[in-house]
Amino acid sequence: MFYQFLLISLRRFKKDRFFTLLNVLGLSLGIATTIVILSFVAFEYSFDQFHSKKNNTYRVLTHWASGDRIEKLSVTGTKISNIAANEIPEVVNTAKFFPIGSRVPYSLKFEDKVFQESDFAYADPSFLKIFDFKLKSGDPNTALNEPNSIILTEDMAKKYFDSADPMGKIITVNGNTDMIVTGVFYNPPKNSSIPIGALASFKRLEARYGIGWFPMNFMTFVQVQDRANTDKIANFFLAKAQEDMTGDVAADAAGINFSLQSLSDIHMQKDIAADIGKRGNDKNTLTFLFIGVFILIIACINYINLTTAQSEKKSKEVGIRKVLGSSRKALIKRYLGETAILTLLSILLAITFVQLALPYINQVIGTEIPFDPMNSWHWPAFLLGLLAIITALAGSYPALFLSSFQPVSVLKGTFLSAKSGDRFRKILVVFQFSISIFLILGTIIIYKQVMYGSQKKLGFDQEQIIVIPLADQASFDKLEAIEASLNSHPAVQSTAKVSEVLGNIRAGYGFDAEGLISKENNNCTGFSVDRKGLKTMGLELIAGSDFTKTSENDSVWHYIANRQLINSIGWTPEEAIGKDFRMTPMPFGKLIGVVEDFHFASLHEKIGPVVLTYIDHEISNLYVRTTQNQSQAAMDHIFTIFNDIVPDSPIEPSFLVSELDQLYQNEKRTAHLMILFTGLSIVIGCLGLLGLTAFLVEKKNKEIGIRKILGASIAHIIRNLSWRFVSLILIANVIVTPIAYIVLNSWLNNYAYSISIGWDIFAITGICAMVIGFFTVFYHSYKAATANPADAIRSE
Repeated sequence: MFYQFLLISLRRFKKDRFFTLLNVLGLSLGIATTIVILSFVAFEYSFDQFHSKKNNTYRVLTHWASGDRIEKLSVTGTKISNIAANEIPEVVNTAKFFPIGSRVPYSLKFEDKVFQESDFAYADPSFLKIFDFKLKSGDPNTALNEPNSIILTEDMAKKYFDSADPMGKIITVNGNTDMIVTGVFYNPPKNSSIPIGALASFKRLEARYGIGWFPMNFMTFVQVQDRANTDKIANFFLAKAQEDMTGDVAADAAGINFSLQSLSDIHMQKDIAADIGKRGNDKNTLTFLFIGVFILIIACINYINLTTAQSEKKSKEVGIRKVLGSSRKALIKRYLGETAILTLLSILLAITFVQLALPYINQVIGTEIPFDPMNSWHWPAFLLGLLAIITALAGSYPALFLSSFQPVSVLKGTFLSAKSGDRFRKILVVFQFSISIFLILGTIIIYKQVMYGSQKKLGFDQEQIIVIPLADQASFDKLEAIEASLNSHPAVQSTAKVSEVLGNIRAGYGFDAEGLISKENNNCTGFSVDRKGLKTMGLELIAGSDFTKTSENDSVWHYIANRQLINSIGWTPEEAIGKDFRMTPMPFGKLIGVVEDFHFASLHEKIGPVVLTYIDHEISNLYVRTTQNQSQAAMDHIFTIFNDIVPDSPIEPSFLVSELDQLYQNEKRTAHLMILFTGLSIVIGCLGLLGLTAFLVEKKNKEIGIRKILGASIAHIIRNLSWRFVSLILIANVIVTPIAYIVLNSWLNNYAYSISIGWDIFAITGICAMVIGFFTVFYHSYKAATANPADAIRSE
């Protein structure tokens, strides 16, 4: 029985091969897109789920309030872990994690191999008790117990030691510290929110940083007991801070607060300053999930449209089957069965598409979306469920529709299914193109916002600047000689020593000023620069002077603030010059200059108060401004100078514009995915239009022939056939425009600085959609309009 049904179905598919091909291709593209999106969504929500203690592990966040602005920081002082370990019974384990390599890469050297490593961090021994980063070699209970111990991942161990056993080998860190390899990690999973390459013992830093609230440089993780009250723990931290912060730092306690962030929330939670690693976006991820569902719906709509459009072809078959005794239930099963076969073929083809496309997609979006249907029960179960859902979703209406035909009406030729089904098909076409137009609009807006971020004037001259991270002590020791040699080259305009990379400055401080009444919530971002910093970066000085008239060895501290900070105090830029000022915990000095506001963080954040000064131990980068069109010559010269002066020091210089570009990787990834999925939705929708046009032309073949005989022109016939579908796209555009405007404006509100949505975007999108629709139906329309009318009306 099944074999007979399968044979008949295959014969039917072969007979209607054009429509069968459109159905299978449309469904397979929709299913493939859904699989890719679900793989991406599942991957994004799988971060840190491999840790067995994930439900009891939290990261302590510091909240700083400054006026109406509250900033969440991923870092704390060392005092937090000390309090958690010794004074809070609900805390089982606590560990400090200091990812210093994320701020400036550290150099690691073994024999003649030396590299810069951004995934270098210090951690307490208890870090290995909280997290399930498994050791391939070494004992997790003792691997970080000694101050000179270090653990490497498999990849990093191979990088330095090839196939040799690294255990017990000595590796030099930062050019001046020898550490013993006491363990090797298995490579951490790709879905880890904590980047690890080399992990050194925090015990080496304990004497340097002691136990205090400042500096806030360290991530603090706590493992708590089941059902522990995390709000109570955070409030205890706050109470201790208010108790301890007295004297000069008493004002800081008024603007501070704490919270505990679940390990499972780290990857998706945004707006956390001083964070590390690649972060996801919950809203964007859910948006992609909805896009996947919508594209699948578009593919199902195609099936419904093409199947019901052929109802007149199948109506006589249905009538005869009913006369011969087939029940409606049997007919429904038959048509659902045909849908199941088509869907199964589409799923198999979709899997092939996914396997072929994933390497390209991973390259475009800069991640690795996992998809392995043979080694996981989840995918077979999902695909079987998808088979059932699509069969029910795409097959139910055609099956119910076709099985409802009355045999007497069909066999008499009075069946009017085309009229009854035409309105429903039009609604479906409007719906699927509404989705496609919305995706087109979303793609345009996201792309324009990304381009706005890369082209907006940031308040400094980011062009022609090369950033050189100073990764070891030798580079610092020879820095004056390096700068002198660099500045002697005609391709170099100037150099400057700075603390962090512009656009991603994260150091937070308090500030106090002469005559400032309120001592609370006065927080700012601190940026260390030398005397040539303003000139090299191209900052605009609006009052006072820069640091060129000062010395880095002056006993009096000198500060330069931005306009935002001066305005918050209530001064004019001119009034601010010469005022007593300090950035806590530094001593009081003089405010010698005011610069125009500049974007020291990403465009997601409004410009806040920032203070520039010179703190020697904060310097970790060298900026090199090149002359016009001489960037490559300057880059070559940089490598030559470092190789001559500090040959054993690795350098990885980069252009500042490239560093700034990294701030918007999430948006670029979203834009790339939107372009891809929008293109697929348009292709799937156009496949449906192509099929409907082919059927319409076939159905109206005689009518078209008669119109030509009566004098209708080719242009008139093409216009008449095309307008049936182009008008539906116009209606879809009118419906979706206000919805898209509201939704996309809401998305842009996530940015402190964003583009505005003009009417031209909607007009251009609508016109483009109608043009796409016209050219989709043009081929069949033109073919019908130019055919010989005698062939159409020769026989009845």
